[in-house]
Parts: sequence; structure tokens; C-alpha cells
Amino acid sequence: MENINRMAVHFWLAVSIASLIYALVMVYKHGWDEGAPNFFVPVVAFVWYLFRRMMLKRMNRPQE
Repeated sequence: MENINRMAVHFWLAVSIASLIYALVMVYKHGWDEGAPNFFVPVVAFVWYLFRRMMLKRMNRPQE
């Protein structure tokens, strides 16, 4: 189960990086007015990355 959670963390990091690159390319090609909405997906993916990372650390913490 730990491997699946670790893979999910890496997956969301990869999605956020890839979508950020796409959003930057769209801003470069079409300008800020048309390209700005593309930044929604990288933000959501990065929030999911932070959430999954926090949960993975919490699950790996020893029980007290």
C-alpha cells in the first residue's frame, strides 16, 4: 500500500509540472488573456500533490 501512495505522490507532481509547462506555452503563444485559464489545472494538481504528501507522511509516522 505504501508503494501505491508513493506513486500517487509522484504522479501528481508530474501532472502539475507537465500542465504548468503546457500553460506557460499557451501563454507564450496566445498571450496572457487567452492563456491564463490554463493555470487552473497546475494549481489543482499541485494542491493534490501537497495533500497526498502530507497524508503519506502522516501514515508513515509511528503510532504514539
